[in-house]
Amino acid sequence: MTSYLPFSENINVSFRNLEHIYSINKTDWKSALSNLKGVYLITDLKTNKKYIGSAYGDQGIWQRWQSYISNGHGGNKLLKKLIKEESMAYAKKYYKFSLLEFRGMKTDDRVIIYRESFWKEVLNTRGDFGYNDN
Repeated sequence: MTSYLPFSENINVSFRNLEHIYSINKTDWKSALSNLKGVYLITDLKTNKKYIGSAYGDQGIWQRWQSYISNGHGGNKLLKKLIKEESMAYAKKYYKFSLLEFRGMKTDDRVIIYRESFWKEVLNTRGDFGYNDN
């Protein structure tokens, strides 16, 4: 069963705040985000470039965001380049994480991938305006 907490609809936190939530293993956040798939936005507050990503499969948003906390890029090609050029300190200073939409873990992964593509188009995160390259 999906955990639903009111804050799930209003997540908009800095990298440092999210890092703190992970470091203390904040139970309500971990429980909710581990049981949700979804589409998220990372905003670079220095350049205003945006990255749209998604969490699907059996890991949930909690696990997906943990990869950004650990390396600053989560495996994304353009964010890897940015972190290589600027350092992890850049991510800690300028990244902000927002949850655009979420679904229960039983949602078909294709739905999440479709919604991710929708948000990339809506927010124009490919090319000069963002960090998405697909």
